[in-house]
Order: sequence, then C-alpha cells, then structure tokens
Amino acid sequence: MQSENSTAYWLPKVKIIDTNYNSNTEFCIGINNGKITHIQKYSSKIEVPNKYKKLDCENAFVSVGWCDMRAFVPEPGMEHRETLMSASKSANLGGFTQVAILPNTKPTIENKENIYFLEQENKKTNSKVEFLAIAALTHNAEGQEMTQMYDLHKAGAVAFSDGLKNILHTGVLLRALQYAQAFNGLIMQLPSDKNLSNGHMHEGITSTRLGLKGLPSIAEEMMIQRDLEILRYTGGKIHFSTISTARSVELIRKAKQEGLNVTCDIAAYQLSFLDEDLEKDNFIFDTFLKVFPPLRTQNDKNGLLEGLKDNTIDVVVSNHIPHDEEAKKLEFDLADFGMINFQTAFATMRKQTEKHLSLEALIQKITTNPRQILKLKQPQIKEGEKANLTVFYPNEEWIFDKKMNVSKSKNSPFIGLENSLKGKVFRTFY
Repeated sequence: MQSENSTAYWLPKVKIIDTNYNSNTEFCIGINNGKITHIQKYSSKIEVPNKYKKLDCENAFVSVGWCDMRAFVPEPGMEHRETLMSASKSANLGGFTQVAILPNTKPTIENKENIYFLEQENKKTNSKVEFLAIAALTHNAEGQEMTQMYDLHKAGAVAFSDGLKNILHTGVLLRALQYAQAFNGLIMQLPSDKNLSNGHMHEGITSTRLGLKGLPSIAEEMMIQRDLEILRYTGGKIHFSTISTARSVELIRKAKQEGLNVTCDIAAYQLSFLDEDLEKDNFIFDTFLKVFPPLRTQNDKNGLLEGLKDNTIDVVVSNHIPHDEEAKKLEFDLADFGMINFQTAFATMRKQTEKHLSLEALIQKITTNPRQILKLKQPQIKEGEKANLTVFYPNEEWIFDKKMNVSKSKNSPFIGLENSLKGKVFRTFY
C-alpha cells in the first residue's frame, strides 16, 4: 500500500502515547520509505538528518495508527453515498490507518471474491487506509442461512456479522458460535430485537412529547441477555457492537466477571447528544441525529462513561454510515438511520471523556483493543518497524466546517457545531 512515505520525514519534539514510552518525555522521530528510522530523546542540539523533511508538528502527540472496527462503506452498489476512495480520504483525515467495514454492500460481502475485490481496490486507490472485511454471517445478511464462514476466514475476513442488521434467529447464532470455535472466529452482533425496535428514537418522555414512535432500551438489553445465555452454553466469543444503555453495560460487566469471552464497543458520537436534544431549537426533529441505536438519556450516558472507565467497554468505533440527501431530507420517521463520523470520531469522544478517561486509556480503545479483538498484528513504535502512526493534537478545539468534509455524504450534526470537538489529527503514516 503506497503513500507519502516514499519521502523521508522528521517529527520534532513530539510525545509518544505508548506503554513503552514515558508520555511526558519529548522525542524526535524519523521516518523514511515507510519505516521508522530514528527515535531519539528531544534536544535542541539535534540536527535534522540530510534529506529528511522537518514537519511542523512540534508538541504533537504520536501513537500507533488508529483502528476503527465498525464502519459502513457502501461500495459496491451504492457509490453515490460513499466510495472506498472517498472513505479512505475521510478515515485518513480522522486518524485511522485500518478500518473494518460492514458487509451490507450490494452484493453482500459473503464470498472470497467479495473480499478479493476489497483487497484489489485497496491497492488500486493507493489508499493510506487498509480496509478489512467483516463478512456476512448469513446469506444476504438476512439472518437465515449461514455463509461459508471457514472459507471466508481463510480468505481474510476478520469477523462475522450481519452488520447493519441483527442476528435474531437463536439457532443461527448458536450454530455460528459453535462453528467459529474451530478457527477461533469472532461473531459480532448488533444487539436489538427488531420485533421491539421498529421506532425512530429512544422511547421515553421526549419521544412521547414529539409524537415519535420509540425504540425501547429493553430491545437491546433483552438481546444481550439472550446472546450471553447462548454464549454460556456454546462457548466461543461474541462482540456486541454499539451498545447504548446503562443496563447493557451492567449485563456485559457481569458476564465478564463470570468469565464469559465477551467484548463490546460504543459509537464515538453516542456521548455527544441525548434524546432530549431532539426537541431543542437547533436540533428539533433533526434527522442527522437519527442514529441506530438511538441517542439515549443522561442516565445511559453516565452508565456508558462508567463502562469506559472500568474497561467493560473495550472499544470506541466511528459507526460511520453515509447517506445521501434524499435519505435524510425527509420527515423524521421516514429518514434513514446513521451519520458520517470518520473525521470527527476521535474529537467527539475526546471532548466527552476528557474529565473521565485518560488520553492513554482512550487511545488504547482505538488502537490496541480493537486489534486484539480482531486478531490483527499490533504495530510497534520502534526503530526498524513499519511506520503505522497517527500524529495528533489531543487538546486542540476546532469546528468541523462543511468545506473540511471529504465524504461524499454530508449527514453530520457536527458540521458547523461549536464546542463539540476536541483533538485534531495532524496526519498519519501507513
């Protein structure tokens, strides 16, 4: 995968967020032809090596490249919403070097050819982001007939999920958890019982006042309870995607304490808004806030923060879901779910967690933890290693101007929104 790494770069006076380094110590880092050539303690006496370009990033922080384990890129089939090329640019600006993408394309990612297509497109676009395939667990992600999981695993699928849909069929999930153990495969579940979740926003006082059909918390929590019981019976491992309620955190915390192999994530924007924001003047009936799972209550936000702090919640994801204007410029109950979030994911989470979570802990949830769950190689910040790095300013506040948006879609509530983002990416190396 090619990038700007054909040139030699010098990062002066940066701090490294990594367990092998003191985050209070300043370093100079040299990168040449995609490899880390120098890591030296900073001194004003150090001269930039010949042919190295000194980057204007003094006082920035450096971590291993960020990994997003849940995003939707609708190519092939819906390229008017997003292409791999536009997604690559957007994810790169957001600090990500690897992104696991959902299988709900047209056709669905459910055979070796679909995965090979993704690999070839990565090479063709000279992407600075590696896209990883989450293969469909069932045919057409319809929840009935299981795909050829072992063949997909051998072809490079990093996990199995029906992506934007949940696995409602108990027997299918049970067999999948049993079968995946043969090759240590990962099942990812979007926990929501669709028989209870055909509303449009969180079910509560606000939905009643707005006259909108609600999505009850119990739809998520019952699915998690069911799936944990299946996991207890089958063994194996399961990952719950984008949990949203305080009770869900409690259920998963208890399951971990009991020794079940369960992990989970939350969408980065989940803490930025509450359901009650939908009746405020600047956001009333704003379809850009129509996401799934829905924005919940302050109590749920508090529970999610506790889950992040005690590591019940392992990972933060972008849950980037692009939509064209036709899908969003509708009455609220007719609009589609989802928002774009590659470029704003880190900054939204940093803004909401800075008083609750250390920078090191937050970075772990977008680097080490997702790679460990997906069984990816862990990058290292060492001389001689391939450069897989994100350079960023964790305390810089900024506004996501519409001119900054490089996604083909514009469905973001953060565009033009003040006091919502903290933490700005300078660039990546991959």
